[in-house]
Amino acid sequence: MTNQIEQLRQRAVALCAEHGVTVRSYGQAWWLVGNGINRVVAELAGLCRSDIAPLGVAKR
Repeated sequence: MTNQIEQLRQRAVALCAEHGVTVRSYGQAWWLVGNGINRVVAELAGLCRSDIAPLGVAKR
């Protein structure tokens, strides 16, 4: 099972790289930083394209 989780994490890192998102270790979590993305996630395994889509900015 650990091997499968590692494979899913590697796929998530590759997906992030394809979309210009940097993955940084952040304590026990992962920090995703890129154009329009600044988010901390608990686990990379299972990350999908919609998780790294830029968030819209709304005026108040």
